[in-house]
Amino acid sequence: MSTSRSADQIDRLLDAVEHIQAGHQELARPLLQQLIREDSNFEDAWLWMSVAVDDVDQTIVCLDNVLRINPKNDRAALALSRLQAEDMVDEAERARLRGRRDLYLFIFWLVSGLILLGIFLWFMAGMRLLG
Repeated sequence: MSTSRSADQIDRLLDAVEHIQAGHQELARPLLQQLIREDSNFEDAWLWMSVAVDDVDQTIVCLDNVLRINPKNDRAALALSRLQAEDMVDEAERARLRGRRDLYLFIFWLVSGLILLGIFLWFMAGMRLLG
């Protein structure tokens, strides 16, 4: 922690850490949010909030704030780089799945069109035989 904190702030931070370590992130979040509202440059509160939030985007925001406060925080930098690498892999996988979905839809509509064309030609051939 780069600046001095009150005993109350330290106690609340430690309470939040205990909640996180017990698996109760939902109890830690309000404590951390209050600490961050009191001091938006509370590096440790942002770092622990990155663990307490529910989704990757929120985690990235928290880690960005840690690095804004202390660009030399190696733990935050490493965690952020890992998350961004995972996000790139996830996006590549989503793009691959979208491509596969589009191919399957194209094949489905092509086969459906060919079936309808076959039915139409069969109908027309039947009309000629009757006519």
